[in-house]
Amino acid sequence: MGSTPRYLLHRHDGDQFSLVKTNGYSYTYDIVSYTWGGTVDPSYNYNENLNKGQNRINGLEWNLGVRREKVDDLKNLMCFKGLEYMWADSICMNDADDQQKGEEIPKMFQYYKQAQNCYLLMDMPELFDNNQIADDLVDTMKLSSQLEERLLAWARKPWTSDKLSEQAARASGMDLGIMNCYNTCINHVKLLFNNEYFTRVWTFQEMILGKNLQIVGVKGEKMSGIGSLFQWTELARDCLDKALKLLGWIDRPRFIKTLSISVVLGLIEDDVSHLVGLVDMVKGIDAARIDIINGGPNWWRENDKGVSNIFSSISLTPRGCRDMPDLFKGLLGIFNGLFTPEEIATELKGDDIEKMSFAFFRQLSEETGIAWTKLAISSRERGEWDWIPVVDQKRDPSVIEENAEEVQQVTGEAKKEKPPNTIKTDIFAGVVKLGVLRQNGRAKALGLTGLLGKPQKLMSIHLKEENPQFHFIFKGCNCGKKSGKIFSRWRIPTNSRLDNVTSDETGKRLAQCAILLGCILDPAGNAQDYKRRLLRALAPQWDVSDSAAKPYKWEDRSISGTSWEGIESPFELLTHNESMNYRMMAITECGSRLSKGSTANISCEVRVNCGCTIIAPFCLIFEALTAVEGSPLSLGRTADRNGLRPTKDTPLAHRSGVPLVFDQDDRITMSDGLGLVQIGDLGKTFNLVAFGGNLKFHKKYASLLRSIINSKSSWGKLALSPRPSGRALIQSDFTHNMMHILRNYGYVETQGGNLLIYRSHPFGKYRIKGVCIDGNIPNTKAPPGGEAVARVRSVMIK
Repeated sequence: MGSTPRYLLHRHDGDQFSLVKTNGYSYTYDIVSYTWGGTVDPSYNYNENLNKGQNRINGLEWNLGVRREKVDDLKNLMCFKGLEYMWADSICMNDADDQQKGEEIPKMFQYYKQAQNCYLLMDMPELFDNNQIADDLVDTMKLSSQLEERLLAWARKPWTSDKLSEQAARASGMDLGIMNCYNTCINHVKLLFNNEYFTRVWTFQEMILGKNLQIVGVKGEKMSGIGSLFQWTELARDCLDKALKLLGWIDRPRFIKTLSISVVLGLIEDDVSHLVGLVDMVKGIDAARIDIINGGPNWWRENDKGVSNIFSSISLTPRGCRDMPDLFKGLLGIFNGLFTPEEIATELKGDDIEKMSFAFFRQLSEETGIAWTKLAISSRERGEWDWIPVVDQKRDPSVIEENAEEVQQVTGEAKKEKPPNTIKTDIFAGVVKLGVLRQNGRAKALGLTGLLGKPQKLMSIHLKEENPQFHFIFKGCNCGKKSGKIFSRWRIPTNSRLDNVTSDETGKRLAQCAILLGCILDPAGNAQDYKRRLLRALAPQWDVSDSAAKPYKWEDRSISGTSWEGIESPFELLTHNESMNYRMMAITECGSRLSKGSTANISCEVRVNCGCTIIAPFCLIFEALTAVEGSPLSLGRTADRNGLRPTKDTPLAHRSGVPLVFDQDDRITMSDGLGLVQIGDLGKTFNLVAFGGNLKFHKKYASLLRSIINSKSSWGKLALSPRPSGRALIQSDFTHNMMHILRNYGYVETQGGNLLIYRSHPFGKYRIKGVCIDGNIPNTKAPPGGEAVARVRSVMIK
């Protein structure tokens, strides 16, 4: 049969192995999905380097690209499961033969669908039973005759939480059995989904295409079946449900909350935030599997919602690969038939990510008749196809893989490995359907035209290299200048000295930074609400020396009683007189996906039009941009995540986060900061512009602050004037003030966000030159006293 692989690994006579050529005959076989781990020297020969007494793989005529230990795991899996034939890519496909790989990759869809079972092989620090975890979760959260006995047994087991001591749990009055069982179950779910398996490109495709997905854990020489992927995805949902119930069960009935209870609630809220992201990932994968199973090999040609879901799902957790072309090749099993073997050999090779990105999206658009694009601003002019923004980043030779300084080869020679591919699947963030593809590479879409006025710059954002430590610098434009009246002038101080923030003060400093950013980026909104939105989306994690340093609802509690508690608008903070220089060394990670993947080591330098400057990690600045009230309307956060309506009792961590939209079938459409700029835009500058409101608000406010000394007064017309609105992010080299003709703007609505266009560019109509951040941009046809109503036109975007 055509769907039978060319080669299969055959186990016979107990524990003997050979590689058999199928010659087109039909075989009943299983398939395995796994991570290759560290690479070996291309000249490494598996059979020749076996220890005495170990079995060769007869018929193996090429060198393998994986270590001997991994090959042994694959052989042990066949013995463990009693398999006769199995397809494993590292053995059954010659990785060094580009022609063979080019012929095999397009057949991945058939290989996985033809296999009887798919085993997900994972190296794990601990082997456990998912059925037991599910039973424990159920039994400890419901009344039953055995409940007291089960809880007592859990209370006697070793304490499993590393963040909450047994003494603190006991002091809180919580049942130790319930807490120990809960912590154990949650930790096992986290441990599984934090496995390296869920961070690679190829495994994303394989767990979507495979059927009867069974997880097999490996620890040293031990191997254990730990359940199906379906059971674990359901367990992730169940853990979220139990965490929310436990949070409500502890929080709601108590009129008096002790410090210990506050600590417990804070830890559970962190669990909820983590599990929400996990469940989002699970939903996208499940929706993709249903689309592909029902749609067959050519499902993607007619299911545009499913295609959007694939790109959003693979972007949620940035996934990596060894070779740059694999970012695209690793999806060709899902997009069955998108490229021929000849096209793979010519279009998807080498390290030119720009060429491969353009080829991939152009091919996808031509084959589906839909103009697939990204929200990010295009960095190159490509004539008729300029609406396809491509990734513009080369491999960074200075980046060294953790285990790649020197790799001791099996030959005994030390050899440097080449730098790894540093680009991850977040290059697919913000991929959306622009419109219908027409001839000559044009996209036909509905455009909202006739925006009010020309855009004026509010601030510039420059992307640059970053120190891995979390650094936040703010210098107000008034710092160093003299303030006050003629006879009582004094110099506004500048706090430029670096302040290494201790672990226990991290929450307070983060809240202060968030409020300050709110006063700059969202002057019309409530700074406290903005702070909560930003910090929930950022989801910072840090270690504390005392559990009371990170209490429940720390975003508010950490600044309670200070002057920052009452700041709700810029007029309650002398923003432009402030300066900060914080290095928050205790922050270990951020839940925001912008802090991972390709943008992990990027920072932003922001220059506001008044003269204020901000230097902060990429994740903080771009989460801050999209946290502005009104921004979520444009960037996909059109409904509360997971379909839940937030109430005063809804846990804070569950009210916002990654801007996702789920349709009725749990498909994801996602856009966030990585939909605003290209991942490869390191060293480039972008301008944040606005079309309406008081575009000189910051300058006037800064001038006003220089005339007062720590006193609040009536701000008159400035306080009442409309703040900047209708914001968009554009390229800094785009000169929009030179000609009156360039003022004629509009935007194209997509499900994930809006693309800024201008209609009368001298080199072609309707060029995409920016991304709208605000959903409501003023329009020239707005009725008196009413909302802006844009004219809808069918535009041909070049």
